[in-house]
Amino acid sequence: MSDAEEEEGASSSEALQVVVIFYGGFALFQLLIFCLVRNRFPKLYNCRKSVEELNCELSERKWGMFSWIPGVLRVSEDELFEQCGFDTVSFIRILRLGMKLSLMGCFVAIWLIPTYSSSPKDDSNINVIDPLDELTLGNVPTGDSRIYGALVAAYIMTFTAIALLYNEFFWYISERHKFMSRNSPQNYAVYVSGIPPELRSKRAMGDFFRFLFRDSILEIELVKKISEMNDLKDDREGIERHLAHEIGDFEDDGDRPTRLTSSGFVDAIDSYKMELDECKKTINTKIDGLEAEWEEHEQKVAQAKSANEPIPEPPENIDDAAFVSFKTLQSTTTALQLLHHKTPFNLLAQEAPLPKDVYWGNIGINHWRLQFTSICAGFLTLITCVLWTIPVTFISTLTKVESLKERLTFLQTISDNFSLFDELLALVAPIALIQLTNLLPVILTWFCRLEGHIGENQLQASLFSKLTFFMIVQVFFVSAISGSLFDQIDALADDPVGKSVNILATSLPGQAVTFMAYILVKSTIGMSDELTRLWIAIYAGIRKLLPPNKTEDERAEDVTFINIFTFAPLCNPGNLDFTALFSDVILMFIILFVYSILAPLSCFVMAFGFFCLQLAYRNQVIFIYDPSNDTGGKLWPKVAGYIIVTMLISQVTIFGVFALKEGSVQSPLMIPLIVITILFWRYLQQQHFRVANTLPIVECHHVDEENEKAEMDYDFVLGAYKQEALVKLEDEENDEEKGSVSEGKVKKKMEPKLRDAGLVIKNIANGDTWSDKEQTAENSQMSYPNQHFGYDPHAAMYGNGMQGGTQMQPMAGMGMPGMGMDPSMGGMYGGMPGGMPGGMPGGMPGMDPSMGGMYGAMPGGIGMPQAYPMI
Repeated sequence: MSDAEEEEGASSSEALQVVVIFYGGFALFQLLIFCLVRNRFPKLYNCRKSVEELNCELSERKWGMFSWIPGVLRVSEDELFEQCGFDTVSFIRILRLGMKLSLMGCFVAIWLIPTYSSSPKDDSNINVIDPLDELTLGNVPTGDSRIYGALVAAYIMTFTAIALLYNEFFWYISERHKFMSRNSPQNYAVYVSGIPPELRSKRAMGDFFRFLFRDSILEIELVKKISEMNDLKDDREGIERHLAHEIGDFEDDGDRPTRLTSSGFVDAIDSYKMELDECKKTINTKIDGLEAEWEEHEQKVAQAKSANEPIPEPPENIDDAAFVSFKTLQSTTTALQLLHHKTPFNLLAQEAPLPKDVYWGNIGINHWRLQFTSICAGFLTLITCVLWTIPVTFISTLTKVESLKERLTFLQTISDNFSLFDELLALVAPIALIQLTNLLPVILTWFCRLEGHIGENQLQASLFSKLTFFMIVQVFFVSAISGSLFDQIDALADDPVGKSVNILATSLPGQAVTFMAYILVKSTIGMSDELTRLWIAIYAGIRKLLPPNKTEDERAEDVTFINIFTFAPLCNPGNLDFTALFSDVILMFIILFVYSILAPLSCFVMAFGFFCLQLAYRNQVIFIYDPSNDTGGKLWPKVAGYIIVTMLISQVTIFGVFALKEGSVQSPLMIPLIVITILFWRYLQQQHFRVANTLPIVECHHVDEENEKAEMDYDFVLGAYKQEALVKLEDEENDEEKGSVSEGKVKKKMEPKLRDAGLVIKNIANGDTWSDKEQTAENSQMSYPNQHFGYDPHAAMYGNGMQGGTQMQPMAGMGMPGMGMDPSMGGMYGGMPGGMPGGMPGGMPGMDPSMGGMYGAMPGGIGMPQAYPMI
């Protein structure tokens, strides 16, 4: 072997050695610094304890300089679940799954490494001269029986992955059902899109859902097109920020600030206060006008229904979407699974996102537009993927230093003059590939926003799929194939068809060095950067210098430039980006499944990488990140599905390598393994994914029973999906007056007046009656027809009585007054005629007109006893 060949052959091993020494040493240095300073700077390294809203029992725990490592590893999953969120636990479990598979790969490597390294040389593997490449399947001659060892290893890895993943599914289903049983807004609400015009009113929507769920409807929030109100809300928030800033100036120096207006210089604080008051009055006036318009439409709908006439067209500012909240989990789950309309895409019920994550601008977008934007986003993603091949291919060649210098002669000149040039190129390759992949979420997020997702959860799920597609196609396949062919580009030019087969068979396993370097850098530097938070500290320092920073609220705000660079204060640690992390993990899985067979030494690197990531992120979720964006592990089923996809891709890749190695028996024997994996995927698709995403009705019923016994308060969901721009400003400080009046809030408002009238509420749920201290018709020789309580249409359409109010039979010849509730509480007309059916003339007078609905409460008079039918 010539000296040149030895030099080139050693390049891959030397490149990996340089990466390990440089990046490993740097990461170890950062880790030591972190251990020394972690307890001295709590604002940087224990944000959850420093920020009152994020504080938890776990963040109060103290460990020593090095004892934090076993400490965070010993924290139980139950503790993480309760205090850090389900997303955190599902991510940690996926990392642990990867580590278990990597350890199995290390066991398999015990016989694969000596099997590969002891292979004899012939024409098919004569070019495999690198010490690391000799430990791969590429060193095995074509047709050699050693390929059977790789076949056995493939079966072991596949069956281990299937068994572990199958067990993980049962864990996920159990924990997911616990999460779905919580009192959380999205568990008790559904988003309904494609509402036909005749149903775009609370009364009509109430009739429709009441027919299905009777008294389980809690609240219906029709989405309104209110761009003007949104602009006014933004104006008001801007004025409030200016006012707070000027007050901060005044508190700092004691001088009243001034501002220039059309009238000259005026006191800034007084000016902004007046401007804010005027803005609030304008907002409230417009809200009153809009509510009057919508109430008028509700009345027209009610009249049309009573007369069996066609439903009038809704106002243009009522969108074809709504959020429907339920009193029970059973109703919510049923609503999500039912087909509500015969026309496709009409009355389509979907899971509601968290209220704070709703993208109101995307609510009510026509499904045709959604289809078009989805196609456009997919097309842009595909084009970007093709163009992304260029930089990825270039970066993948940087580890082939000698081959690169042969093609680009100027690099040889630089290398001769600068002795460390070759090592620098080897160092640049993995970090450049990592930085290139870090740009992807920014670009792909923009594509995802085009798709019109209604909430952050849906957008992140779409982003995860796109990122994972890029990781598999670009980072894995393009890097592996381009790097394999680059070394032998001259031979390919002479015989592209004949040489490409042999080159892929020998060089594709040799690309393990590139991926091992990538994983080492990703795990070591990624772990140390995550723990030390050096860049976070720098950005926080810059944020202190940037305006606005006069008031505490201003100093707590992030400052973002061109939607890329965000400077955040230490008091705002943000949420952990599980979407990007899961896509990185999927790349690690495909590297593991492929190279555990082709280059078993990589399994040791993968096990180390999974351990480092688990250690780092366990610490960070306990002490740093805000868990408020917990989706309940929504991404986990997608991750599990992609893990199975990576298994299939790896099996097909190994099948191809066996074929290129002329494994006439081993290659066909991979087909049953592929079939088994597909059958496993189809088996899971039948029920496991559905069960994981749906709470069983029996469990719903048990939870609902417990909630009923505990008299659960629905404040956590009432008004949660009301558009913020429609909340009257004077009501913000009084939650009981905000938005629509719920059933529970009706009870709070009305109980004193009802008690004064000698009436008590037995059960305010629809269909129950009011009684006079539970006096029965038998023992008082009086008959009580159904007395119906019509309450807020926001909460339950318009009650059980068509016209609300109570209607009572004669009491000893004296007409008992009916009580017509306030229109905001009493359905269409409150208690329309009050106590219409009375007894003898001169019955007791009706209640206060303020409680008497549209017509007040008419005094009892002569009338035929009757009760309005239930709707």
